[in-house]
Amino acid sequence: MVAPYSLDAAIDSFFESNPTTATRRQCDDFALAHGTPVTPVQIQGMFSYTVLVGTDKIFQFRISSSSIDMDLLNLVTTTHREFVPRCKYHGTVGASQPLSIYEMDKLPGMSYILARDPDSVACQQRTVHELATFFAQSWNNAQPPSSATPNPFLAEFTQALTTLSTSLPAHFTPRLTALLHRLPAAFSALPLALTHGDLCEMNLLVDPATGRLTGVLDWAEARVLPFGLALYGLENALGWMDGGGWHYFEQAPALREGFWQVFRERAAGVGDEEGVMEGIEVARMVGVFYRYGFVFEGREVVRAVGEGEMGYLDAFCGGGS
Repeated sequence: MVAPYSLDAAIDSFFESNPTTATRRQCDDFALAHGTPVTPVQIQGMFSYTVLVGTDKIFQFRISSSSIDMDLLNLVTTTHREFVPRCKYHGTVGASQPLSIYEMDKLPGMSYILARDPDSVACQQRTVHELATFFAQSWNNAQPPSSATPNPFLAEFTQALTTLSTSLPAHFTPRLTALLHRLPAAFSALPLALTHGDLCEMNLLVDPATGRLTGVLDWAEARVLPFGLALYGLENALGWMDGGGWHYFEQAPALREGFWQVFRERAAGVGDEEGVMEGIEVARMVGVFYRYGFVFEGREVVRAVGEGEMGYLDAFCGGGS
């Protein structure tokens, strides 16, 4: 069962569960020094406390293990300029295990988890098509390898899949085994690209009236990885989670087909080399298992998910996807 979301409970949980001496009052006082009123945003992250200052500024207070790499953020703004807010670092707050402070422009739109409309096919199509544009931007801005080692991420993700194959229930084993077999060829066929670390429903902003994608938030866990590992984000745009589990929109198969059509049109040369689309599909499934098969603390893997934590994994690795 998915517990009802409570803003106050989410904020209290952040300050109680993270090892920082910074308090909500200290964060609010810092924000108040830069404008009024100070209002918590509707959806809070696990590793940050975020407030709206006035009408056009966001201040975010992040734990040290989930701080933002400002150099990487330059690549983010170059790759996805219209989807990413300007960001400025303001130091820290708190004497021990301080929180890092970031100021950002407020982007238009509403969190997708609140704005998605199961009954509006037009809005769903607009969101999915613009998400395809977002992924095409990442493909078109492929990055050179950072080392001379072929497939520098192969060992990391082989180990991750191997861990999951011994930790998850047996019904996942055949797919994990197949992915382990196909992973070397897939990573060899794919370029390195900017990859969002948590492309969930809370980090997509859309215009609720049209479905237009207006922003992509929370780049703290972003990395340069083989393309396609964040494509689980497409699945997040094709339905919703509630107390009864995951539900795909009625038009999800057609929306998925439309996504790939737009992606192929806008991702330069994506179909020119043999094995690329097959490699992208492998990377997509590896990304699903990695994102939803582990519990994370910031960038760090803590453990494999346990009983009661597999809702998204079951949904995205089942017949629906």
